[in-house]
Amino acid sequence: MQQINLKAVNFALMFSLALLTAYFTLENTVNTKVNLLPGVSTSLPTAALVIISSGIGACGAWFFASWSNKLREQEIKELENTKNRIKDLETDLSRMKNKQNNIIPFISFSGDKEISSEKEAA
Repeated sequence: MQQINLKAVNFALMFSLALLTAYFTLENTVNTKVNLLPGVSTSLPTAALVIISSGIGACGAWFFASWSNKLREQEIKELENTKNRIKDLETDLSRMKNKQNNIIPFISFSGDKEISSEKEAA
């Protein structure tokens, strides 16, 4: 199965939505009363209301996406810091094990001398 180029699909979707909005604008030029606040109203074409609403929705989606990316970046940084800390601890552990392995033969060797010297004295 071939992978579809998502940029081309995104462009086609955005282009078709722009064409539909333009067509809707041409067909709906009737003014509509809009109540902004109690006692404050204005009259705008229906198409303008749709375009304004779409713009506000697009800005909201952009804000949400950028906020989500920022949160995701913070989580990725925390994960990388944790991985680096784990690597550092593993390195320290292996270094300590090597030190321990290097010290233990000397301890057992000197301990054997003490035991043999005690047997000779007895």
